[in-house]
Amino acid sequence: MRLSQRLRHLKLVETVAVPVAVGCIKIIAAVPSRWVLATADALGNALSVLDRRGLRAAHANLDLVFGDEKTRAQKQRIHRRAYRQLVRAIFLLFHLQPMSAKRYHKWVDVPETIRDAWQADMLREQGGVLVSGHIGNWEMMLGLRVLFQDFPPTAFLAEQIPHGAVNSVLKRLRSHGDVIAAFRKGGARAVINAVAQGGTAALLVDRNVRRKQGGVFAPFMGLEARTSPLPAWIALRHNVPVFPIFCFPTDDDRYRLWLGPNLAADLPEGDEHERLVALLTRINGVLEEVIRAKPELWNWTLKRWKSRPTVELGRYPAYSLHDPDRA
Repeated sequence: MRLSQRLRHLKLVETVAVPVAVGCIKIIAAVPSRWVLATADALGNALSVLDRRGLRAAHANLDLVFGDEKTRAQKQRIHRRAYRQLVRAIFLLFHLQPMSAKRYHKWVDVPETIRDAWQADMLREQGGVLVSGHIGNWEMMLGLRVLFQDFPPTAFLAEQIPHGAVNSVLKRLRSHGDVIAAFRKGGARAVINAVAQGGTAALLVDRNVRRKQGGVFAPFMGLEARTSPLPAWIALRHNVPVFPIFCFPTDDDRYRLWLGPNLAADLPEGDEHERLVALLTRINGVLEEVIRAKPELWNWTLKRWKSRPTVELGRYPAYSLHDPDRA
């Protein structure tokens, strides 16, 4: 397709997609919550089968992590449940608009220990870095700023799709007060500046990050995986804490926030790169622990090991590539 044709195609998609997206958001925000959850689960079940590319990646990842420990049927069940969590996260982002403290409380249990925790005090006093992954409901974590007005301004990196107008809609939905969504292209500077000014950076760190984007190999699930160095780089350069945070589903179709310890504390001695890799290893280790304990909460369709440091495939999944200079 010629460039002019591609541009016209993108314009047509945006012209159609934005009104449709806005209409869907309004509908999902207005209908009863039980309908939203039922629809999200039905769609998640369907997509877990229809999304063949995602299914292949999910089973490759599940085979890597669990091997023969789980049967094919068990792995498919994990993938289906995880896909439901993915769709629920998106639907509830729409359903809670406009987000308010009352709406947020309806869905998320925020333990009093989080407000009064020493972690929260450190964030208030000096800012820091919050790290998480595509686990549970990552969209709901940033709503914490709606409740805690005394928390510092927060900037987070959001995935960008090829349609600018659609990105603008998603950015508005994800921005709450002093929570600012920054897209990955150029977004690193925004989150760095936020911390430099005493604010907080929020990062999802469970995706493959290409070398040209700064990706660093660090251990994850027993293999080296290209990992974003951004949370560790910010913490080391600005001497701020790094806290893991998750929003786990509960048995009553709600969620509960969890805030972990400072991963940047008491790092081993070494040069900057060694300390950076040590901190990334700790971050990956927390994600690994959660994923192994609650595998149905992670988005297994992510090609987490798309880059590998070895020529031989070895234990890496079939989609993995050995191309360190461009991967």
